[in-house]
Amino acid sequence: MTGISGLKGWRRHAAYAVLGLWATAPFAGNGATQQRACGALDLAVARLEPPPMQYRQFCEANPGHCILTGEFVLEWTKETAAAVEAVNHEVNTEIRFEPDWEWLGIEDLWCYPTAGVGDCEDFALEKRRRLVALGFPGAALTMAIVHHRECFFAHAVLLAETTAGTLVLDNLDDALHCWDAAPYRYERREGLDGRWIRYERPR
Repeated sequence: MTGISGLKGWRRHAAYAVLGLWATAPFAGNGATQQRACGALDLAVARLEPPPMQYRQFCEANPGHCILTGEFVLEWTKETAAAVEAVNHEVNTEIRFEPDWEWLGIEDLWCYPTAGVGDCEDFALEKRRRLVALGFPGAALTMAIVHHRECFFAHAVLLAETTAGTLVLDNLDDALHCWDAAPYRYERREGLDGRWIRYERPR
């Protein structure tokens, strides 16, 4: 993300999971007792707007990959939970975090990870690609741009809209978290009509 600039910034970003900055309990979605109630993401909307330029470029380079079809809410079963958790873990394990400017020499490029390297939005896009390949509907898997509430870095995650609530798939954590338990302020989220939803800033 363009908001993570400078060597110290991306090194902190890559190390957050190790440092334990996820202080909230994970969402118990694999048949275990749910640790907390989770609802659908519910924030005041400021406006609808065009997608970020980097996402538009990704969509142009990958025709059809941004057309979100099918059911927009996943039925959250043990099987669904196991598959989503597995993909989240696999991508986090297989891909090495590296900022675009460090290995590509450009500020920000949204793409699928290549050569086992990517940054936060690349992780999220790859997770959606794998879940769609497994038969999950793209409409229930939307990109979101967020900011960490305490460490103040920009970040991208994949949101899964489910009957158990809106869950966050994050490259900084293998566990799934409810959207309001994640340590983020939500800036924008992908909408199903091609526009993005911009949320009001908290006062």
